[in-house]
Amino acid sequence: MSLLQFIIIIAAIVFILFGIDLYKRKKMNVLHFIVFLWGGAAVILFAFNQNLLNTFWQFFGLARGADVLVYGAIILLFYFYIELLNQHTKNKYQLTRLISRKAINETYNKEKDHIINFQNTTEKDDFIFNLRVYNEWQVVWWVIDEIINAGFSKILVINDGSQDNTQEIIEAKQKEYSNKLIMIASHDINRGGGAANQTGYNFIKKYGDLLKIKWFVGYDADGQMDINDMNTFMKTMHEHKADLYIGSRFIKWAKTENMSQTRKIILWISKLVTRIFYGSQVSDPHSWYRVISLSSLRKIELLADGMHYANELNEQIHRNKMKYKEVPITVRYTEYSTTKAHRQKNSNSIKLGLEMIYRKIFFR
Repeated sequence: MSLLQFIIIIAAIVFILFGIDLYKRKKMNVLHFIVFLWGGAAVILFAFNQNLLNTFWQFFGLARGADVLVYGAIILLFYFYIELLNQHTKNKYQLTRLISRKAINETYNKEKDHIINFQNTTEKDDFIFNLRVYNEWQVVWWVIDEIINAGFSKILVINDGSQDNTQEIIEAKQKEYSNKLIMIASHDINRGGGAANQTGYNFIKKYGDLLKIKWFVGYDADGQMDINDMNTFMKTMHEHKADLYIGSRFIKWAKTENMSQTRKIILWISKLVTRIFYGSQVSDPHSWYRVISLSSLRKIELLADGMHYANELNEQIHRNKMKYKEVPITVRYTEYSTTKAHRQKNSNSIKLGLEMIYRKIFFR
């Protein structure tokens, strides 16, 4: 027996023992155990007799069994990579749930009396703005000002683990507008745009009746959105009954200021991919400017931490057969918003596309 054969046999035995241990600790299912057990046994057998390996695989039209080992190893590595990625993704989901639940409970306990005692006086009090925030101290203050000055009174700010003085600025706005209902749900660590939306969605789904609201408004804190578009939303809502109203940059009367041609192409591709994978016919699937009825919001379950949440949302709109109406909006691509690396890099769109394929095909 050569030294190489001895090393391979020892490695295979360790492989089998490792599989048995994981199975006993219920860290793998029966299928995984079979792969470990029979895979290890086959490696030991063929290590003792290489001619047997060649003879066996010639049955499949391959000249050398070593070729099969290479191909099989690649397939097996890919399989276990996907399994590890799935487990990692599930762990991330669990962490996000814990952080989100903590933020929701703390916010409600702090704002309970204000929520119960707040009285609606106008139609605009039927709306609550969900404002997700991460290191937006430079602009979040005037975004809140815009919303309040437009006559709206209810804002839920999700501070997604900001590392700057965003929290202090929002708290200052709370005090400035003490007669309004401005609430802050803070994540202990940054979890991503999808996670921030989960917290906002779940808080409003749970306490929507106490909040005395009928409509949820998805809004950004980077200054890209125009609060004046709410007039168009409300006019459309009076003319067309729907479960939700989706802002679009790509329908008649919509405007985009300083949008690059590259971003237009990327968004067009994302629309095509969304139609193929999720069956959604929405013209602007990654627009966050949306007005959703409370009853429809309660049908939506988000899992993704990152920007994949938009695909989840579109898929659930299609699956639940929600009636929607698209509304033209104005999006302002400012120097500030386009230099936000975590949000605006075009490479993020490629990452999002790969994530879409992974979650649709491989994630279980």
